[in-house]
Amino acid sequence: MPAPEGRGEASTRPARGKPMPMFLSTYTNKVDKKGRVSVPARYRAILSGESFNGVILFPSFVGPAIEACGMAFMERLQADLGEFDPFSEAHDDLALAIMSDSHELSWDSEGRILLPPVLLGHAGISDAATFVGAGERFQIWQPAAAEARKRETRARAQQHRGLLRRRPETPS
Repeated sequence: MPAPEGRGEASTRPARGKPMPMFLSTYTNKVDKKGRVSVPARYRAILSGESFNGVILFPSFVGPAIEACGMAFMERLQADLGEFDPFSEAHDDLALAIMSDSHELSWDSEGRILLPPVLLGHAGISDAATFVGAGERFQIWQPAAAEARKRETRARAQQHRGLLRRRPETPS
């Protein structure tokens, strides 16, 4: 998210000492006729420490995918939005694009969630869903679209590989 005008850089980093969730890897699971899909066990384990026992989903505005995260990510996002003038167009655009279309979903006893039809349609998902780890959040894609997106991002990442540098560790 770009820094709000006239302010320091907005940050989604958690408070010092609080570990950041780490969603890694790629999983593809079947979607049943009702729209239920099993969230990967590793992802459920990461989200189990959150204040909301489930996952928050919203349509991605970078592609035909579903963004997925825990409540802590949404709380940091809300704090970042607080850096904007609350009556500015930028604040309204971001808040409404994300918050108004978010769905809080709890999983059932088998670790499944019921994907809302509007999200299934946005991502073009029918009989299978691919879960793609993206650090402190993950995305849910139609499997072929996920593979195409991963190829595209890998090609761009190769062009930008020099930008990724380790920062020196700071003493606590």
